Amino acid sequence: MKQYKVIIIGTSLTGKTTLINYLRKTSDLSIKEMDEELTQLNGGSYPQDDAYKNNILAPQIKVKVLEGNILFFTNAHYFTSEDLQTTHQKGFKIIQLFVDKEELEKRNKNRMENEGYEDHSQWLDSMLQYQKEIKEQGLVDDVINTNKPIEEIAKELLNILNR
Repeated sequence: MKQYKVIIIGTSLTGKTTLINYLRKTSDLSIKEMDEELTQLNGGSYPQDDAYKNNILAPQIKVKVLEGNILFFTNAHYFTSEDLQTTHQKGFKIIQLFVDKEELEKRNKNRMENEGYEDHSQWLDSMLQYQKEIKEQGLVDDVINTNKPIEEIAKELLNILNR
């Protein structure tokens, strides 16, 4: 199995979970994901205390990520600009998953109405701003627009990984 050093960053609602599930079913890639890692470190339940999650658990996960070869999915804000500079120095590629705010709002509404999710609209602007800033700082190697079928997204990601 080929090893990758990649961090894939997407805002909530960009399709990270859908892509992870698809890749786990259709490939032998070794994939880790921030929320799963947070849950594991917190004894099996997702941490509700934001300070504990962001200041204690997330830094431990980031250290583990940088130690090896990994395809790691994360939401916006967990990795600072400095963290991303360090990842580049350690040979990591940064891939950004992106859809515009209008599509994020549609997906948010659908999730709330049909899947019982909480409203994420209050965080969309800050997550999109984060994505814009890290891209403008030259910290993003590739961007994948995730407003298309999952098979196309996965194919594009695999093409990027195998360049």
